[in-house]
Amino acid sequence: MNRMPDDVGTRPASRLWRRGLLAFLSGVACWGCDAGSSTRPPDAGGGAGGQLTDASKPADAGADVVSYGGAQPLPEVVADAEARNVPDCGPGCRIALKMTNAHAAWGHGFSTHWVADTNPDELGFAEVGSDKTWLVPQKSTFARVNGHHIAYYGFNPWPQGEVAVIDTQARTRRVYFAFPDSTELGFSDLLLTDKHVIWSVRKGLFKANLETGAISQLSKRPVNCAEGCTTQGAIYCVNTNSGLVDRIDEETGELTHLNNGGALQVEGGCSPDRKKIVWVDYRPPGQPSGFDGFRGASEIYLHDIPSGKTERLTFDSPENGTPKTFAAVGTDWVVWLEPCATCPKSYETAGALYGAARRHVRLDLNTRQKCYLDGLRVGAFPSLHGHHLYGNWSSGNGRYLVDVDLDHPELEWVCE
Repeated sequence: MNRMPDDVGTRPASRLWRRGLLAFLSGVACWGCDAGSSTRPPDAGGGAGGQLTDASKPADAGADVVSYGGAQPLPEVVADAEARNVPDCGPGCRIALKMTNAHAAWGHGFSTHWVADTNPDELGFAEVGSDKTWLVPQKSTFARVNGHHIAYYGFNPWPQGEVAVIDTQARTRRVYFAFPDSTELGFSDLLLTDKHVIWSVRKGLFKANLETGAISQLSKRPVNCAEGCTTQGAIYCVNTNSGLVDRIDEETGELTHLNNGGALQVEGGCSPDRKKIVWVDYRPPGQPSGFDGFRGASEIYLHDIPSGKTERLTFDSPENGTPKTFAAVGTDWVVWLEPCATCPKSYETAGALYGAARRHVRLDLNTRQKCYLDGLRVGAFPSLHGHHLYGNWSSGNGRYLVDVDLDHPELEWVCE
């Protein structure tokens, strides 16, 4: 069968890349052009920003706030069904967004309804399973989806920026926070709940109420939720700052470790319906491992969010301990990447593991049957919608978000 070319979106080996991400946001020249936004620029008064207009300014805000009131029509949205010449990504695969996705963020945003992603020139979103991509011509990053809403950082022009939320059904956009200098803020993440849009900067977490626009500080602790979701009044965060899976209350900012086994927890994510979260766990009987350094045997853990129960899904260790990475969960399957059957069972660096992890594994949550697929080049930061895997794929000329039907007859799974 035809195999897909290697994905170029695999996570870099070093924690220095996270700091490089912020440096990228602070200095990429092509983001200094006009963003084409119809929103008026931040008030220049006050030196570091405008004025807080709809809530009491927190003492540690780090930048003043400009509120723009209600939602406005989304400027210049383009519905692009087939206009762009996109490559063939192989058996069972289609291009999910008709745009390349080069950005300074962890991965795409998703819910049961929508997927979204960005590049240095535009934001794109599409309904799950649809071939129609809506394109917003604004320099953007950190697209985060919750239900029918998409939050993102927009720039107009760099270093000025804004936190905005799109209503995909009404085709409107509302700006909740505007900042004149992105380099001063040092933002590291963006989150969207049913009630709030939440941004993480050097001085902590800040939130805006989606209805009133009122802004307040949620926590003095910034986060890097490489993977996760928001649901039931909290952020469920695979937190690269703590190396654990954390729950952060959206009202109080209280952080608790979801299921701390005393070892590194990384590279997981939520189901699109926000009922489950999975991750890779190095607790015993796995091998002690570090974020950047040695990676040995690990297991997959699943937490049921409504019930609060956690379970171990794989039992390879210690007899056949296998390193794993980039887990995703859907309705009845969990998938992840691991090295081939004859590959080494441990790696001196995380980067070496990412380079070797080319085998897809799926686990049926009902039957507990495990199956393997070699050669499918869809890699980092996936999401699983039913049996459709969304993730990064490279054509050689650009990187795209693709949708792979894992039940396609040309995908040659081998089951235990």
